[in-house]
Amino acid sequence: MRKRIGAFLLAGAMLLSVTGCGSKASSYSKYVELGEYKGIKYTKTVAEVTDDDVQAEIDSFLSGQTETKEVTDRAVEDGDVVNIDFVGTMNGEAFEGGTAEGYDLTIGSGSFIEGFEEGLIGHEIGEEVSLDLVFPEDYSQTDLAGKDVTFAVTINTISVKVTPELTDALVKDNTDYDTIDAYKKSIKDDLQVTNESNAESQAQADIFNQVVTNSKVTGFDEDEVKKLVDAEYEGFKQTATAYESYGYTYEQILASNGYENEEQLKEGITEYIKNYLTQKMILYVIADKEGIKVDQKEVDAKVQEAMTAMGVETQEEVYDYYGEDYFELSILSEKVMDFLKENAVLVDSLEETTEEATEEATEETTEK
Repeated sequence: MRKRIGAFLLAGAMLLSVTGCGSKASSYSKYVELGEYKGIKYTKTVAEVTDDDVQAEIDSFLSGQTETKEVTDRAVEDGDVVNIDFVGTMNGEAFEGGTAEGYDLTIGSGSFIEGFEEGLIGHEIGEEVSLDLVFPEDYSQTDLAGKDVTFAVTINTISVKVTPELTDALVKDNTDYDTIDAYKKSIKDDLQVTNESNAESQAQADIFNQVVTNSKVTGFDEDEVKKLVDAEYEGFKQTATAYESYGYTYEQILASNGYENEEQLKEGITEYIKNYLTQKMILYVIADKEGIKVDQKEVDAKVQEAMTAMGVETQEEVYDYYGEDYFELSILSEKVMDFLKENAVLVDSLEETTEEATEEATEETTEK
């Protein structure tokens, strides 16, 4: 079964896998047999912006304008925000992480263990509530998992979240537009641009995936593979250590990423690295064959952008973070993808194209 690095570690994995790769087409060409990479047929579908899409953006906007107002004339209800003090004890002793003052808790959020939030419903401001609860068996803090505990909770305040109605005045005060209609149009236009960008990115990915499928990689520079696998493995271990500080065991982190043991982890990382290198090698070989180059001025410009974004003053700080060839590879990738797209063929349906090719092959066979 194929394993892959889980979602919460994948971002770091991507960064590590790109850094430190100085090999170029000259060393990759012996491993790559390019297949067809011009005339690739692809489709491009831009998703329509629906009224529901626009409404979702409006709902998000209104949520950002939500205010919290105190109520004093009733008991706690589901959905309220309660400000509480609480002390958790096990066998009569307070336990680590079980005590807080002035804590804002939304009832029904599921932020606390089962029974805590529900146990506050119906109680009044100033009331002290005793909750006898049990931590889940799979609780991340293993010394509390499955244990009986008691929480002494004091309700300080009760508040409700009030979401405003969408009006021209609200729009004018909080956006660059004067009316609801103008605001909705801007949302629709922005979503359309996003959908078109997503469709373009998907089209480029489909083209390159076909290029990779058409090509053949016969081997890898094993030194480069080892270097990247080792870096990836160390990155995983460092991230895992950070999660262990939150109460997760290393075995739980392995399991959450689909691995039963270290051997499977290293196999998964190696597969991930080889997939990455396959794409990188093909990209470099195409660039070399088509005379696509990256000059230092282009790299320097990208580095300067990164310096500004990171708020650092030297190129060395940027290279320390991204790696020596990150920017060259990024620019080269854009140029190669532009070249492949310019030399590809947009069709209405790949199924129709496949049918046409089958019919042509049948006709040729019949004529013979």
